Amino acid sequence: MESIYIAGTGFYLPEERITNAQLIESVDTSEEWISTRVGINERRRAAEDENTSDLAALATEAALGRTGWKGEDLDLLVCATSTPDALIPATASFACRRMEINPVAFDVNAACSGFAYGVSVAGSMLGSGRFEKVAMVTAEKYTRVTDYSDRATCIFFGDSAGALLLQNEKPKKGLEVVDWVMANMNEGAGCVTTPIGGFFWQDGAKVKEYALRGFRDSALDILGRNDLGTEDLRAFVGHQANYRVLQTVCDILGVHESQHWHNVRECGNQGAAGAATALCQHLETETLENGDLILVTTFGSGFTTGSVLLRAIA
Repeated sequence: MESIYIAGTGFYLPEERITNAQLIESVDTSEEWISTRVGINERRRAAEDENTSDLAALATEAALGRTGWKGEDLDLLVCATSTPDALIPATASFACRRMEINPVAFDVNAACSGFAYGVSVAGSMLGSGRFEKVAMVTAEKYTRVTDYSDRATCIFFGDSAGALLLQNEKPKKGLEVVDWVMANMNEGAGCVTTPIGGFFWQDGAKVKEYALRGFRDSALDILGRNDLGTEDLRAFVGHQANYRVLQTVCDILGVHESQHWHNVRECGNQGAAGAATALCQHLETETLENGDLILVTTFGSGFTTGSVLLRAIA
């Protein structure tokens, strides 16, 4: 495929935090129960009047500011979300309205695999030659669809957004999109759902069974396609499902803790946005050498899986 590059990144995390202590006050759970099962300490929560599109706009603006692009430079914005502002129009349209820009804009929904699917869709559109500067933003407001009386699900979710700015021209510093893969296991479509007007629900046992297999197969698929092993990676970023699942995934794949980039313990499960914010946060603090490889692997409702292989340009 034609070379695709990430020229800049940005993210947005709401200020408000939901701590384990707060959840313990409202549902029958304990610090030990939460720590043992999911390993999450706190989650971010957007303000009541803050929509998914607001989070998307703020992350995109952060990326634009860091890269030196202007909003009007964008000719395409793809928003990956499973917690849209409304059924119609696209959350991407609301985000663009807030930023007062008019690129082609639409949503992608692959649940928590939205990062990988969003990159593949935005990258393919960029590869068509009809677009020059593209934003792919993942944004989620899962606190809006979380039942805080259900101890099995309320311990997971937080809100956030992460954005990538894509172009065909090689930047002086950034990331090359080397490859991506996607796959579905649609027989599990009913195992994780958020009905219209309802709350998030999942069959936890089934999800874990599929998730571990999906993470493994997707990561090994893209590594195999590129004649790589996990020892060749500078970093691995997974869907921020929960810390315990990510630990198991890293054990299965042979990813060392020094390679594991994550933010789930402080930000919770952020749906499609989790992989993006974990990647963007670490890119701001880690020093990369030219050629360093980063693997992002996601798993979501559907069931969906996807991986993106990135190479540092430094």
